[in-house]
Amino acid sequence: MIYPEYLKDNDTVGITACSCGVLKKIDRFEKSISNFRKKGFNIIETNNVRTDGIVSSDPVTRWNELTSLLLNKDVKMINIASGGDFLYEMLPLVDYDLIKDNVKWIGGSSDPTSLLFTITTKLDIATIYTPCNMAGYDHNELHDSLNNYFDIVKGNNVRQCKYDKYELNDNDNDGYNLDTINNWNNINGNVDESGIIIGGCIECIKDIIGTKFDNVNSFIEKYKDEGIIWYFDVFAMGPEALYNTLLQFKNAGWFKYAKAILIGKVKYVPEYSCTTYEDIIKKAVDIPCVYKFDIGHVKPSFTIINGSRVHVVSNDNEGYIDILTK
Repeated sequence: MIYPEYLKDNDTVGITACSCGVLKKIDRFEKSISNFRKKGFNIIETNNVRTDGIVSSDPVTRWNELTSLLLNKDVKMINIASGGDFLYEMLPLVDYDLIKDNVKWIGGSSDPTSLLFTITTKLDIATIYTPCNMAGYDHNELHDSLNNYFDIVKGNNVRQCKYDKYELNDNDNDGYNLDTINNWNNINGNVDESGIIIGGCIECIKDIIGTKFDNVNSFIEKYKDEGIIWYFDVFAMGPEALYNTLLQFKNAGWFKYAKAILIGKVKYVPEYSCTTYEDIIKKAVDIPCVYKFDIGHVKPSFTIINGSRVHVVSNDNEGYIDILTK
């Protein structure tokens, strides 16, 4: 696995909008930028960041803006400004050779999964699934999960432990509204496993199966001796759709060397379903699985380095994830 150079004080973080722009949340974005600067980083933005609409710009522009940051020797990390729905349409334009020749951290969450996942599985370059996009660091006092992100991008392997509570109901106040007891559900037994971790937003990953962007089977073959730990951030997929998607992954051979599966809390649960998430997960896979893991759209959430070796523990007494390799 190729690891980009970790960040140091006064390094420059480049921000680009491969999906949506941030104009609708510009005040939050400005506060996030301020917090990044307080953490010792310089910031530059591409022209499509402060835009509105279902995407920041057309696919060609989005790729060109990303290219400008890849070629900028001062930029040590690229953060994708926001999530959305249409980063996938940019993938045919991506020059993976250019990315391989200009290795640096690329991070984001949700819709940026399409890019992060393909970079790691195709090029064997580690990428970062961040707790949230740049406009998510807008708190006056950063939560531990956000501070962990800054430690991790500097190369510090912090243990990320299960949080006591999570935010079921968003609010507009500063900080997270930690209103619900946090319980991880162990399905098919407790988890105490090490392996190479890969994943992201499941709604994005499912669109990659069987396409020219699907390099998963060669990726897992390379790391079969260490084993694979999958993680899935579920945005709004109902139990039935999640069941069929897990079966797609299974039938595509993706779980062949899987030691464990980590599934986050569902951000938007459909009003009607004929079953539960727990039941369909158990029905779909016989691999140990942690459901309601601290990853994804429901906050607080962990930072994951795609392609890193991790150790995951989940039982009645403790829950945590360690990043074991740099």
